[in-house]
Amino acid sequence: MEKDKLTERNILQGMAVTARPVEPRKNLYGFASVTIGGITIDDFKIAADRDGILFVGMPSKRDETSRNGYRNTVRIAPEIRDEFSAIVLSAHHNAVEALMEKAEKNRIADQMEQAGKEAKTHNAGKPAKEKGAESHENRG
Repeated sequence: MEKDKLTERNILQGMAVTARPVEPRKNLYGFASVTIGGITIDDFKIAADRDGILFVGMPSKRDETSRNGYRNTVRIAPEIRDEFSAIVLSAHHNAVEALMEKAEKNRIADQMEQAGKEAKTHNAGKPAKEKGAESHENRG
């Protein structure tokens, strides 16, 4: 049994996760793909429970014979489920942060572009000598 736990831990250490955040729809916040030893499993769901706490939902497919109409197509051993979920949720959080940074950079670039356009418009009617004079006068 101890050897099995060691093997499970090694598998998690070699796991790679690709997270894809989405615009939240109801309780769905994104998807993830997990690669373990060259095998990739897609369609893990990042969702929120009733209290807003994120969790990892297993890939599933329709199954009319099950209680809720779906059946998980991947099962994670209970002993490693929490650690597995923490790794997937960490990748999701990192992907969200990267998107936010990219959005902020784009917002700053847009602001700089708008400021440049406004400066051109403001300076368009001035003679060349006056265009730089205002900024030199304001220096201390």
